[in-house]
Amino acid sequence: MLKGKDIIMRDRRLFLIGIGCAICYVLPMILLGQDSHVRIHDNLDSNVAWYNWLVETKSVHAGLGATVPGLMNGVVSRNAFVSSFSGIIWLYEWFSPFTAYVISQLITRLVAFIGMYLLLRDYGRNRLPLSIVVWCAVLFAWTPFWPSGMLSTLGMPLLLWAYWNLWLYQKRRISLFVLFLVPFYSSFVLGICFFLCFLAVYHAIKEIRARSFHRLFWMAFIGQTLLYLLIEYRLVYSLLWDSEPTSRNDFEEGQNGLLATVRLVLKHLVFGHTHDRAAQAPILLLTLALVVIWSWRQTGQLPRRIRRLTYLLIGLSIWYACWFYTGWNPLKDHISLLRTFNFSRFHFLQPMIWYGLFFLSLEWLWLHAKRRWIKRLLIAQTIVLLLWHPENVYRNEPSYRAFYATRQFDAIKREIDRPTSTYRVASLGLHPAIAQYNGLQTIDGYVNFYPLRYKRQFRRIIEGELNKSPVLRRYYDTWGNRVYVFSAALGKNDMVTSEHPKTINDLRLNTRQMRQMGATYLISAVTIKEARQKGFVLIRTFQDPQSAWTLRLYRIR
Repeated sequence: MLKGKDIIMRDRRLFLIGIGCAICYVLPMILLGQDSHVRIHDNLDSNVAWYNWLVETKSVHAGLGATVPGLMNGVVSRNAFVSSFSGIIWLYEWFSPFTAYVISQLITRLVAFIGMYLLLRDYGRNRLPLSIVVWCAVLFAWTPFWPSGMLSTLGMPLLLWAYWNLWLYQKRRISLFVLFLVPFYSSFVLGICFFLCFLAVYHAIKEIRARSFHRLFWMAFIGQTLLYLLIEYRLVYSLLWDSEPTSRNDFEEGQNGLLATVRLVLKHLVFGHTHDRAAQAPILLLTLALVVIWSWRQTGQLPRRIRRLTYLLIGLSIWYACWFYTGWNPLKDHISLLRTFNFSRFHFLQPMIWYGLFFLSLEWLWLHAKRRWIKRLLIAQTIVLLLWHPENVYRNEPSYRAFYATRQFDAIKREIDRPTSTYRVASLGLHPAIAQYNGLQTIDGYVNFYPLRYKRQFRRIIEGELNKSPVLRRYYDTWGNRVYVFSAALGKNDMVTSEHPKTINDLRLNTRQMRQMGATYLISAVTIKEARQKGFVLIRTFQDPQSAWTLRLYRIR
């Protein structure tokens, strides 16, 4: 039998093994460097380029009334981007973009493991071996979350652990330190505000029922909320005091009928959301199904904590799907905040809830069923998450180096042979973020919000193409954060790589409006048939073995 000192050493060894496993998830990016494959959607096509552009244009600490120069003709408010006090932008100030990206991933995975480990160790029922606690924490740290979310999703277990410590008046110093530190590496609107909302409601109910008041807990809660609002001062200012109409005023998210809403409930419950996947299908769902079947046979009901978390997950999926139900539209039309702020994002809580439920389900199986199932389920979920690794999921998409194609864009800039501050470009068949990443000023882009007047002006450029495609027309008119040179022939396909070349036969763009908005060149990943008649003069075609694109540089007549 192990003695106290041996138990401590064993626990430390298991913890260090878990740390090593969390680091291993980032290892392919470290070994492959910029040849590694990472998420493009809402990542390389936006956030990474934003951070780099803010640093390059020295706009990180710009004033509240400032705009970001060179991005969409300099009309985009600095307040549309991450706060100056956010840790992720500091990384891009201190390191090269790819190094900053890898360090950010490393920080997030490590904190995710530590937070879930502490939460399960201290507030689980402790009837499972510590090795299973470590294993569950590693799996949570491996979830395919949205990279630019920082700790907004994967930091929730650590926050919950700290809050519950304060509720019980224990580990107060370290808990307060955690509550102070996490806001500098997470986003209030992209997850945390919904976490704090649930936290407040749940504990307020507990206080009312017990007729108690945990002063330290509520003081910490109020203090952290105020700290988040101070850190997100740009967002607060844009919501409360910026009076100019923005693209948010055109948002129309309610497009689903009743049947489509029901389908979305089931889809979200099984597959989750792209920004906070728990990868619950099929293993976590199977584990829950086993517990439901066996517990029903034994006792006729689910264990209380498992039942409550299951209902909560179902409720979150229903809330998410119903937010896009057309029945909300009359209310959204009268209350602008319901259009400009996405209240469906309570789904950011789901990864933490799913792995808490997985742990409780494994605990029930350990106590009431055959224990050999535990190891099999853990191994199976490990395989599922390895399959969800970016290097596997995005293996058929351009690598980081191939996506941004810096050598190819250096050649384009040499061909133009003018200071980049003297001309602007637009992109066709590839994301404008690529040109921005390479230091070119653009009239197009992808941003959180921008002046509504600019959206109307840019629409004149692509009106001919939008008229050919009802899908694109609705996509732009009812959302429009992607201010792209759309083509009906391409649809929403924003990437035409060298492996799948395309030619557009009937491109209807208003080149006069493009010139009026400052664009001199069009960088295209597709061939424009009869380009001169359409208002474009081909200067040169660029190819590079390290690039995903065959790019054509057109001068706009």
